Amino acid sequence: MADMVHRPISSPLLRTPPGPWSNAIEVLPGARYLYTCGLVGVRQDGTMEEGIAAQAVRIFENIHILLREASMDMSHVVKIISYLVDVADQPAYAKARAPYLGTARPAMTMLGISQLSHPTLRLEVEVIAAKHD
Repeated sequence: MADMVHRPISSPLLRTPPGPWSNAIEVLPGARYLYTCGLVGVRQDGTMEEGIAAQAVRIFENIHILLREASMDMSHVVKIISYLVDVADQPAYAKARAPYLGTARPAMTMLGISQLSHPTLRLEVEVIAAKHD
C-alpha cells in the first residue's frame, strides 16, 4: 500500500519467525500512531464472551472498529501484545486471530499471566498501529 510507513526488519543471523509475525518493525518518519488500551472479550452491552476463541474474535472485531475509526486497517498494525491467563489457550487464540491478520505480520509479544480484571476473561490484547496520511 502506498500509505505504508513501516517495514519488517530481520537478519539472516536470526531465526525466521515460525508464525504470523515479524522479528521487528521499523516505522518510518511521518507516521501517525494509534495505541489501543488492553481490549477484552466484552460486547458493547457489557456482557462477556465465553471461552478463548469467542473472546479472541470479539477482541479482533473491536480492534477492527477502532482501526476503522482511525482510517486504518490491520495492515497498519505494527505491534500486538497478548496476555493469556493460560498459555495452553495459545493454539485456539492463534486460530481465532488468523483470519483477522490476513497478510499483516506485525511484531508480536505474548505473555502468560495469572489473572485479568474478571475471572471469566481469558485474554487481553493491545495493538499499536502506524499510518502515513
